Amino acid sequence: MTYTEVGAWSDIDPPRGSVVIGYNGRDHSSVALQWAADEAVRRDVPLVVLFAANYPGMTVEPGPGLFHRDPGALEAAQEVTARGVAEALERHPDLDVLGATEVESPTRALTEAGEHAAVVVLGSRGYGRVAGALLGSVAFAVAPRAACPVIVIREQDLEREAGPEHPIVVGTDGSEPAGVAVDYAARRALGTRAALEIVTCTGGHQVPHIEEEALRGPATRIVDAEAERVRAAYPDLTVTTRVEDCPAEVTLVDASKQAGMVVVGTRGRGSFEGMLLGSVSHAVIHGAVCAVAVVGERA
Repeated sequence: MTYTEVGAWSDIDPPRGSVVIGYNGRDHSSVALQWAADEAVRRDVPLVVLFAANYPGMTVEPGPGLFHRDPGALEAAQEVTARGVAEALERHPDLDVLGATEVESPTRALTEAGEHAAVVVLGSRGYGRVAGALLGSVAFAVAPRAACPVIVIREQDLEREAGPEHPIVVGTDGSEPAGVAVDYAARRALGTRAALEIVTCTGGHQVPHIEEEALRGPATRIVDAEAERVRAAYPDLTVTTRVEDCPAEVTLVDASKQAGMVVVGTRGRGSFEGMLLGSVSHAVIHGAVCAVAVVGERA
C-alpha cells in the first residue's frame, strides 16, 4: 500500500534504511530525486524527500535592522516538499514516499537524517568554481559527518547506471577509512551486478627523485591486498586492480568516463592523502561524469 505523508522529521518518523533526498525544488535536485526514487525502488524501502532551510522567508528590515519573517514562509517551504513528493510519485506511483520540512541548517538536517538512512542523495548544480562553492556548503559538510554514504548526482547520471557494462571504481591507499569505502563499493557492485575496480596511485608525481618502480611495489601490494580481501568476502564479484603514477583525482575522474559510480572516502594517507573532502574527494565530485559516493568512516 503506497502512502505519503508530509511534516517535520520528528512527525513522520521514517523507518530506518530509507533513502533520503535533499530537495529544494530546483532542476539539479529534481534530477537527484529521480535517481533517489529509483534507488528506493531497487532497495524496496521508502523515500524521504527532505527540504531544509534556515529561517525560510527571514529578511532584515531597513532602519533598525530587525529580522522580519514572512508569515507564509513555512507554508511555502512545505509546498516545496510536497512538490518533491509529487515528483517522486509521478516517477514511481507505487513507491512509499514521505516528505519532511525542517526550519534549520540543511547540513544539520541532512546529517541527522543520515543517522537513520541507507543513503543520503544530493544533486549537483554542475561544474565550475561557483558551482563548487554552492555544492560544497552542503555535500562537503554532510559527507564526513554522515552515518551513511552520501551520493552526489548530476543530470547525466540518469543515463549511465552501475551494472554489467559500467563498473564501480573505488580509490584506496590501504588505510582503514579507505577500506570502509572499498567495502561499500564492493557491496554496491554486487547488488548492481557490476564489476569492481580498485585503484591506487604511486605518488611518483610528488616525489620525482624516487624511481617509479620503487613506488609501484608498495602500491601494488595495497590494491592486491584489498582485492584479495574483497574476493574472499564476495567470491562471485569480478574484481580488477589498477596502479597509476598520476594524481589520485586525475585517475578517478578519468575512470568515471566509463564507470557507473566512483566511490571515495573522506580521509586517507600517502598518495591518497588528499582523500579528504576539499581535495581528492572534492575534485572527484566536481570532475566525475558519473554518480559519486562519498563514504565517511561512520558509514
